[in-house]
Amino acid sequence: MITKNLAKAVEDIGFTYVEGSGSDKSHAYAIYGDYLVTVYEESGKKIAYFNFRFPESEENDLKKYDMSESFSADLEYYSVCDYYIDEDGMRVYCNGNIPDFLKLIDRCITLLKDNDIRGVEYCSKCGNKFGSRKPKKVTDGKENHLMCEHCALETVEEVANRINESNDEAATGSKAILFSTLFSLVGAFLYFVLYYWLSPAMSESGLNEIRYIFCVAGFITSMLAYFGYVFFCKKANAFTYVTVSINALLFTAIGQYIGIVFEFIAKEGFSLSALSNKHFWLVHLRNTIPADLATSFAEYNYSATFWKMLVISLCFAAVGSAIFLLSLRDKSVKKPETVEIETISIK
Repeated sequence: MITKNLAKAVEDIGFTYVEGSGSDKSHAYAIYGDYLVTVYEESGKKIAYFNFRFPESEENDLKKYDMSESFSADLEYYSVCDYYIDEDGMRVYCNGNIPDFLKLIDRCITLLKDNDIRGVEYCSKCGNKFGSRKPKKVTDGKENHLMCEHCALETVEEVANRINESNDEAATGSKAILFSTLFSLVGAFLYFVLYYWLSPAMSESGLNEIRYIFCVAGFITSMLAYFGYVFFCKKANAFTYVTVSINALLFTAIGQYIGIVFEFIAKEGFSLSALSNKHFWLVHLRNTIPADLATSFAEYNYSATFWKMLVISLCFAAVGSAIFLLSLRDKSVKKPETVEIETISIK
């Protein structure tokens, strides 16, 4: 995006703006000061991208360091909040006003020329000189690059491969669902381990109430459900949200219930044959106690304890799912990749 005021300001100094969706302007570009410069706005910051070839070498690493040191002294004056000098160009982020931003563009051009950085006469990918050949302006997203015909076609192929990889990733959704479920089972098993082995030991030490910390296993279960899914599919979609959320909550509930049941077996000395008694399973869900079990359950309300810990565990699972899914959503919110090639003349 580029606002009307910025578009008008850079248009006055020779930039051409590119229309985006609807009536919005996507970005502006120009051969400015012997470099291809792209201007756009993102997250409230004005961004200028200077395209050039900066091959990696020991000599260039030193030059890059000298440029960075020289430019860093001007950051506050030009309201620069961030900048990067890479092998494909320089990006500067400005949170100042439009006049400051225009001055910043001129300062960057001076910096590049003072350091003998090659401009529009050379391909920004292979570094070869264009000579009599007309260069291709390759628009990748909001940024423009000057390339020879071979590098331009190669870039189009690379983007097509990235799109195909993205489609292949979407096709792995069934595996992602399966592994999310299997990883969630590990979370449910964690409850069994905590309640069957650790809880009795804590009770003997007089630390019975501390076992509420076991509810954190709900968060761990949501984490396992998430990582089981993104191991195969790293793009957020409806299946991601549904699968991770349901697995996290379902297996947290199952794990909490199984944990409480086996905790009772471990503490009260019940034999595993008690598992065949349907009343034994119900007594943890409601206060319906068979006569032959009444004495064992008289001292402790297992039903109330189960529901209390279940609610806490589900809260941990819900919060965990929200945190992980929102982080994945932020990484996945990207506009479809598009590359446009245009032959231009350098005056």
